[in-house]
Amino acid sequence: MLTISGAERGQLAATLARGQARAAARGRPVLVSVAEAVAPVDPLRVFAAARGQERAYWEQPDAGFAFAGIGVAVTIEVEGPDRFAVAEQGWRALLDDALIAGANAPAAAPLLVGGFAFEDAPAPAPAPAPATRWAGFPAARLVVPTFRMTGTDAGCWLTTSVLVQPDDDVDALALRLQTDRVLLIDDDALAGTGMAAPRAVDVAEVPDGASWRESVAEVAAEIRAGCLEKVVLARMVEAESATAFDVVGTLERLRGAYPGCYVFAIGRASGATFLGATPERLVELRGREVRAMALAGSVRRGGTPEEDATLAAGLAVNAKDRLEHALVVRGLRGALAGLCDSIAVPSVPERLTMPNVHHLYTPVSARLRAGCTLADLLAHLHPTPAVAGWPREAALDVIRAREPFDRGWYAAPVGWFGSGGDGEFAVALRSALVDGARAWLFAGCGLMGDSDPEGEYAESALKLRPMLAALRAE
Repeated sequence: MLTISGAERGQLAATLARGQARAAARGRPVLVSVAEAVAPVDPLRVFAAARGQERAYWEQPDAGFAFAGIGVAVTIEVEGPDRFAVAEQGWRALLDDALIAGANAPAAAPLLVGGFAFEDAPAPAPAPAPATRWAGFPAARLVVPTFRMTGTDAGCWLTTSVLVQPDDDVDALALRLQTDRVLLIDDDALAGTGMAAPRAVDVAEVPDGASWRESVAEVAAEIRAGCLEKVVLARMVEAESATAFDVVGTLERLRGAYPGCYVFAIGRASGATFLGATPERLVELRGREVRAMALAGSVRRGGTPEEDATLAAGLAVNAKDRLEHALVVRGLRGALAGLCDSIAVPSVPERLTMPNVHHLYTPVSARLRAGCTLADLLAHLHPTPAVAGWPREAALDVIRAREPFDRGWYAAPVGWFGSGGDGEFAVALRSALVDGARAWLFAGCGLMGDSDPEGEYAESALKLRPMLAALRAE
């Protein structure tokens, strides 16, 4: 439980009153954000205590950075090809009028948190349109959380944000926020989540394995015929349990098993949650410094140190994986070239080792040109050849024709915009949409002309394993 001192009550009420005065003077709502340092608390405890509410979670365990966002002060939802720019413009407009107090550390400043769908508009559906599993996860949905608990190696901050109307009752608003804040932490919220007994889960493939392997063979033939160079073909599995899946326990297990990943969750009040542990950064912007990565080409881990070393060495020289990786690097460099200077790309890929897989990995850095923004980077980079293929539009056409499901937010950007123009987005891989006792998991494979259907199927199963194991509590 978070206690509230008299001084803190007074600061909040006074800041809200100043915000209302600004809103009245300008004739429109004003975002008010108040941050304060608090005693260290695990943000996952805050996320866990917010069952039945809008909530978000983001953690980079190895980087010592995590936050939980609870409630909604402001929502920005957008569809269409300009969704990245429109979302960022809405955020900048909010910040132009905003009253921000107490954000003396970068981690305490307000954030716009959320994600985007793989496509910029919902897939066409027959009339009457059936209920979709992705209801509540539109082409773009980002929010300013009412409360955000942020933990870093340097400290912990609680940021409270609210959209103040010109005619709001400030005293009543302050009382409501203060009351809600007391309920932010449940001391027992994480009890037992990491030690849950394994659960039985029924799994169904979409499409079935034989059909997917047939599609792999057909797409590989199209590539050999010169129609395109690479396609990332995904498959989905539907998991069902006798009781509701434990979202918080799943996150607890993911962050423990994959400390080098981005562990994320976007939870709707309906109960549906999109979550995962992805190794792939799409883009990070700090000031004008840009960081991105190419991640393509993979092989399983070995059962012994000797086998593991052999498999890793083979990945580094495998012609198919090296060519697939080179296409992603080429696409990434080309996407950044129109926005950035001083693009630095190592000539030889590195190896990124995860608990269950080795990846080929190339870090990319650049400097963003004046006048360009994080939204520009998102629009140019997504979808990368690592999740779509190359050339982009031809690959997307194949994906739309071959995948018998809507990717929704799978393989799309999730992350946050900062208040100073900075921000970070990951590619939502190794992910699942969880709704009660049902979950939908996704994995894709980069297909080339010499792709082997059996080998690609095995690779997709390998990529599905981390999330399925976390849901099962294995």
